[in-house]
Amino acid sequence: MNRTEFFEKLFIKSTWLFIAAGFLLNTISLLIYHTNTNGNGMTMVFVFYPAAALLNLVKSKCLLKYIIKSDLSHILTRVFEITIILVGIVLGNIGEWAYIFALFAIITIELSRGIKFGYMILSYWMITNMLIYFMHLYVNTHQTVKSFVDKGNFTTMVFYCLMGLILVIFCNILAKESKMKDEENKALLSQLEEKYQQLAAVEEEVQGRNRLLTETNKALEEANLRMEESNKRLTSSIAEFYTLQEIGRVIGSIFDTTELLRHVNDIILGVMGVSYSTILLYDDKKGRFKVNTTNIKNKKELVILNDNINCEALMDCLQNGNPILENFADSDTYSFIKNREVKALIAVPLTTKTRKFGVVLVEHKYFNAFDDGNLRLLAVIGQQVGIAMENAALYQQMQEMATVDGLTGVYNRLYFQDRLSKEFIRAQENDYKLSLAIFDIDHFKKFNDTYGHLFGDKVLKSIASLVKGSIRGTDIIARFGGEEFVILFSRTSIREAYDKVEILRKKIASISIKDNLVAASVTVSFGVSSYPETSLSENEMISHADDALYDAKSSGRNCVRIADTIDDKE
Repeated sequence: MNRTEFFEKLFIKSTWLFIAAGFLLNTISLLIYHTNTNGNGMTMVFVFYPAAALLNLVKSKCLLKYIIKSDLSHILTRVFEITIILVGIVLGNIGEWAYIFALFAIITIELSRGIKFGYMILSYWMITNMLIYFMHLYVNTHQTVKSFVDKGNFTTMVFYCLMGLILVIFCNILAKESKMKDEENKALLSQLEEKYQQLAAVEEEVQGRNRLLTETNKALEEANLRMEESNKRLTSSIAEFYTLQEIGRVIGSIFDTTELLRHVNDIILGVMGVSYSTILLYDDKKGRFKVNTTNIKNKKELVILNDNINCEALMDCLQNGNPILENFADSDTYSFIKNREVKALIAVPLTTKTRKFGVVLVEHKYFNAFDDGNLRLLAVIGQQVGIAMENAALYQQMQEMATVDGLTGVYNRLYFQDRLSKEFIRAQENDYKLSLAIFDIDHFKKFNDTYGHLFGDKVLKSIASLVKGSIRGTDIIARFGGEEFVILFSRTSIREAYDKVEILRKKIASISIKDNLVAASVTVSFGVSSYPETSLSENEMISHADDALYDAKSSGRNCVRIADTIDDKE
């Protein structure tokens, strides 16, 4: 609210008080004291005060709507108001306090618009007041100006004029002081605004720095997240590298499948930190899984696993190569976890391009324990182990090719010589008997000449197969050369060896070997030696058994001869 609005509203409120007080006094005079019978009281009550009230109401509305805002509009409004007041003073005889209210109107316009307007309105008030009063005096009483002065009315008017002049001068002083205060306040406000602007600039700069700091912190957080992710990937990569390195080392040094899978299972447990790790091998002939290696020790859990591993999910994993990652495992789908503390699992196939070996199954006791990285690592392990198993199978085949006779399927002479040396050393160290028998097929050249070499091969394979199926698992049969074979009996005396080969001799003599339309009976001759009964070295065992075989052939064939004992030789 500015200065003008303040003083205008103040004057409007004072005017309402003036109207209310004058209306009340005149009404009391009319009704109670029966004064103003000349009609002036009636005019005041029913004309003057309603007109003044209407003017004040109109001025209030104009002020609210900013209609009274120019200098001219203020002058005209004051002139009209003072005229109304003076008419009321003269006609209504309402007393000297109305003069004071008129002076108040002059003061308000001066304070709001300046001293120039105060002098203008004061001059108008003085002149108009005199004119109206003289006119009223002359018309109603026909009195002269001299009589007006004599009665003291002129003195009263001069007094109020001087009071008005003094008030105007005093208000001017107040206005100047107020103006100075306003200017000081404006200066202070200007300084305050300047300080505020500086503060706003500083605040904006601080906010800018805060935004920059926030963005920097956000960038640092994102960088930290990326670094953590990178570290996680690096850790995972290191774990994968270590795992593959260890598996590679195992693959390069172990060719036994059982031992290979045991080592791989231990590596999986160590690197992945799972609760259980199990390697299942698939039996092609039976079409079933079998537990090969596991760290499960609880017998009840092992029974549950063995009874339920041939489920559809694991079969699909192997046959179609679909790995399984289940962080919320359901026993209805994976029956092998029923009544076991297993909440999450991964299964990957052990396969190569040519073979399906089985499945690697890892299990955890907690939900949501695995991620895609674990699945990827285990899949790589599965691929490597599949290759390793294929290599082990190839190695086994190569070993068999190097140690087994290609025609008869029994060991060859090279493997037999190595096995005899090792077995002879153990016999010496553990002080047990070791026997050796050499036999060959009687008249074998006749079979080849009569029936052909293919039938001769048939004879060799049939006799080798019969003997191999008749001896113990700890005994060894090998093809020694041509139609000659050798048998090594572990922990067997010379007499026991004789009884065994005699049974073999009779069994061979009792069979008939057939090939298409050809059929023939075959006999064999045996020579037997033994440590330490007939021989004291492995070479002596072979030599003495060969001598005994020569003796059997000289004795008519189809018989068994024992080498002379050391005591007989002495």
